[in-house]
Amino acid sequence: MSRNTVKPASAERAATEKRARTRRIVLRAAVDCIAEKGVAGATAAEIARRCGLSWGVIQYHFGDRLGLFLALLESSTESLARAFADLESTHPRLPDRVRALVEGTWALVASDRYRVMLEIELQLGRDAAHEAQVGKYARRARSKFLETWRKALPECPPSRVDDAAQLAIAALRGLALERAVEGSRSSKKPRREIVLGSVLVILGLDDA
Repeated sequence: MSRNTVKPASAERAATEKRARTRRIVLRAAVDCIAEKGVAGATAAEIARRCGLSWGVIQYHFGDRLGLFLALLESSTESLARAFADLESTHPRLPDRVRALVEGTWALVASDRYRVMLEIELQLGRDAAHEAQVGKYARRARSKFLETWRKALPECPPSRVDDAAQLAIAALRGLALERAVEGSRSSKKPRREIVLGSVLVILGLDDA
């Protein structure tokens, strides 16, 4: 067979799936490592040990350690958009959709992945060499978050939706930090209801 022969589609697809699977394994190991040890403790050797791959294989997929962390920020941003994708069809009533958005935002900010994303932004953002790249991902994540709320609430004025979304994520992020200190059994449910009530007021739906 000639070296220039094009690979069969099935072989190309299998290779693509293998690359995607390897990336998922590495990203999951990086999340777990940073969640437990922080960015400083998430060394190349420790991440490689956790995912059972050589650092050379990880470099092939992500470049250096910074490339891996930036890929983690990017994947977190994309997963954010997917988290709210089906809200409109799942919850046709507007107040139910708003509740689902608030609860979805809570699930997001209380997750290991989100806390890891914040830690990467905080740690790398302090370094002038990385500040611009990290800032780009932070702005993209914020834009994606607002976009998901606007798409889920097309009946509401976009400016009100933006205000409601930003209040929700700021308040819920604070509750998530408290929960991280107090322990995972602390659900913060009553105070999440207060956040929901505030969001409904901003959207003009408090009487709905």
